[in-house]
Amino acid sequence: MSVTDRLWPNGPVDLPPEAGNLTASRYEPDEQWLKQANAEFQKAALWRWFATHLEDPRDAVPHSEQGDDYLWGDGEPVLADRALNERFGSVVPKEVLGEVVSAIRHEVGNEWAHKRLDKAGG
Repeated sequence: MSVTDRLWPNGPVDLPPEAGNLTASRYEPDEQWLKQANAEFQKAALWRWFATHLEDPRDAVPHSEQGDDYLWGDGEPVLADRALNERFGSVVPKEVLGEVVSAIRHEVGNEWAHKRLDKAGG
């Protein structure tokens, strides 16, 4: 089960144009809109932000010769719970943050890698 399946069992939620620039390589939600959005839109905006800034380290980070340890770069790993709380802790309710963090941690774990802009399409 993917993060989106966990957050939206009835299918993904499409964000409206007022949510921010939805085509940007690194999505940044409009905070005024986000504060007033319903929980489903808030979760979708948080996931979109997360997915355009960070990525699964299995695909992005080199491994040791034994293949059991990541060879993290500068400033990594990024902890999903910390990144989301720092960015959105004062914007959305704790319950919304908790649902998104739980889905992300269940799927991959709490350690993520920075997404390089060339991978984000920018």
